[in-house]
Amino acid sequence: MGNNAGKTVKSAVGKAQTVVEGGIHGLSACMSKDTGDISDIKKETPVTIGFHGPDIHFDDLRVSGSGVALASESISQDKAYFEVKIAKAEGRWGVGVCKQSVHSSDELNVEGEGWCLSSVQLEYGEGDVIGVTYDQSIFPTALRFYHNGEVLEELTITSIRGEVFPAVHVTDGAVVDCEFDGENGFAYPPPAGFTGVVSMRSVM
Repeated sequence: MGNNAGKTVKSAVGKAQTVVEGGIHGLSACMSKDTGDISDIKKETPVTIGFHGPDIHFDDLRVSGSGVALASESISQDKAYFEVKIAKAEGRWGVGVCKQSVHSSDELNVEGEGWCLSSVQLEYGEGDVIGVTYDQSIFPTALRFYHNGEVLEELTITSIRGEVFPAVHVTDGAVVDCEFDGENGFAYPPPAGFTGVVSMRSVM
C-alpha cells in the first residue's frame, strides 16, 4: 500500500512538472515565434512627422510647402541626434528644436520658443546634410549643428529649457528629408554618446 501511494505521488508530481514546463515552453514559443529571441519582443515606434502647420505637405519624412513641422516625439533622452537632408535647394529652410506651440507659426526661429540653423547662415547645396545634437546632460543645455558631418561650433545655442521637439521650417520651394530616429540610417555617425530621437511610445 505504501509503495503504491509513493508511486501515485511521484506520478502526480511528474505530471504537474510536465504541465508547468510545457506551459513555460509554450509561452516562450509564443513570445519568440517570429524571431526565436524573447528580447526581440520589444518593437520601436518610428519617429515621424507630428504637429505641423496647415500649409505643410509631407510624404513619409519628406517635408515641403510652407510653415513648420515637428517630429512626432519630443526629445526625452539626455543626448539626442537627428539629421535633415536638403532635397531641393530652393527657397528658405530652418532646422532645430522648438516648443509644441511653434507648429502653427510661419517661422521656426521664435524668441523663447524656437531655435534653429537657418539656410541664410551657411552656403549649401542639394543633397547636403544638416546634423543636430541636443545635449540635456550638461548645464546649460547645448544645441549644436553639423554641415555634412562638420560641427558648426560658432552657431551653438545654449540655455534652452523645457520640452522641445525636433523641427524643420520650409518655404518658397524648399524640400527637406528628415531622419529623426535613425531607423532608415543616418548619413553621418552621431557624435559619441548621442543616439537618434527615442520614441516614448515604444511597445514592450
